[in-house]
Amino acid sequence: MRKATHFVALLIPLGYVVFPKPWAIGFMSLAMAVTIAFEIVRLRKLSPWQYLKWVVGGMIRPKEENGNFTGAFYIILGGLATIIFFPRYIAFTAITFEILGDVASAMIGRRYGKHFIRRPKTIEGALGFLVVALLIILLVPKVPYTVGIIGAIVATIVEAVSIYRDDNLTVPLISGLVMHLLVLMFPLLP
Repeated sequence: MRKATHFVALLIPLGYVVFPKPWAIGFMSLAMAVTIAFEIVRLRKLSPWQYLKWVVGGMIRPKEENGNFTGAFYIILGGLATIIFFPRYIAFTAITFEILGDVASAMIGRRYGKHFIRRPKTIEGALGFLVVALLIILLVPKVPYTVGIIGAIVATIVEAVSIYRDDNLTVPLISGLVMHLLVLMFPLLP
């Protein structure tokens, strides 16, 4: 169920393709404000939490119950920052890497993962992330293939080594930064 919510998060990059940048930033800022309010209610166990808990409580990880923000907080923060800092299709690609790659990594890693990079991350999960990220490159023609492939590899590595930091924030920002710098420094890459 938790990974299924990632598909709802696809509204972030899709919204940025549809709406102009200022609108996308406005929508994401509103979503961030709602998420912050949710986190305050959840972490302080304010009275609305007793009602919200039966809806979303099963998706809260143990580390999130102990005072940490949820993955949703980091997805929205990462999406907002990526939209602010990077051009439209770089941001779209980097955010989509995280959303769909994370789902693939978790599903494949849990099912087939035998070779641990560092628990709970597996080589099999990382390969699942990479395959999905490379497929995303085929669907985003405005990002040069070379740039996208390098971005997919960077996103995969960042996701695979993000143990203590939330990869929902680090993957789009770091892969977006690498792709953006490549486009700026090597504008003729195919």
